[in-house]
Amino acid sequence: MVNPALEQAIINKIMEKGIALPVLPDVAIRSRRVAEQPDSTIQDLVDVVAQDPAIAARLIQVANSAMYRGVQKINGLHQVITRLGMRTVSQLIVSLSTQQLFKANHAVIKKAMQEHWSFSAQIAALSHRIAREYTKLDVDQALLAGLLHGVGGIPVIVVAEDIPKLQEAPAMLNELVMSLQPRLGAKIVQAWDFPPIYEDVVREANNLNYAHEGSANHADVVIAAIAQAKGLTETPDGKPIPAAEKLGLDLSVSLIDQEIDDAIRALSAGF
Repeated sequence: MVNPALEQAIINKIMEKGIALPVLPDVAIRSRRVAEQPDSTIQDLVDVVAQDPAIAARLIQVANSAMYRGVQKINGLHQVITRLGMRTVSQLIVSLSTQQLFKANHAVIKKAMQEHWSFSAQIAALSHRIAREYTKLDVDQALLAGLLHGVGGIPVIVVAEDIPKLQEAPAMLNELVMSLQPRLGAKIVQAWDFPPIYEDVVREANNLNYAHEGSANHADVVIAAIAQAKGLTETPDGKPIPAAEKLGLDLSVSLIDQEIDDAIRALSAGF
């Protein structure tokens, strides 16, 4: 159990440093804007992405991964957008560009950032697979939801660079991240003007008891992905995980295969 006073001290530090709401990278903002305009062309989106060579290269790499790969290898941005569509590509750009937020200098904190992103990449790949095979939900939204589920942990890890006590206590830092990321993450996705589904995801992602009426949603997908990644098959009190039951997913059967490994490598490249 994290000390409430320590939690508040971290929140105060985050506010003091002005990093409570990380800014979404420019390429993500502009690509979303282009994709939402009905008269935009493929070339309009190509022009935006081409201004960020790192994102362009990553986009081509992900488009050639097992998640999206077609018969022929993709070699350019125009091919990526033609094959996947502007909406899918714009969501992928948002997903990939969020990696730019995971930066740190101190060795221990940098390692924490890398681990945080790597886990998010794994959850994104699993969420994409689960959404595709067990639901009728948008698989690209599921991918983005998986990457964003822990975005609220970024400010916590960033301020840890200024707190020697946390630099020497990675377990305590992880507890703080897990405790604070739901409320901070909700504020971040609200500030980024993302649809409400992402707020639900960041609030509930680590709640294995999350249950609701109706069909499976993106929060269920991400919760099931996290359970799968951690090897969990039941809630802390020994009951079935509602999200997995709603999805009809047997968590005792691993979904991690070559496709998932390939997707994780593509999403993690460059870190």
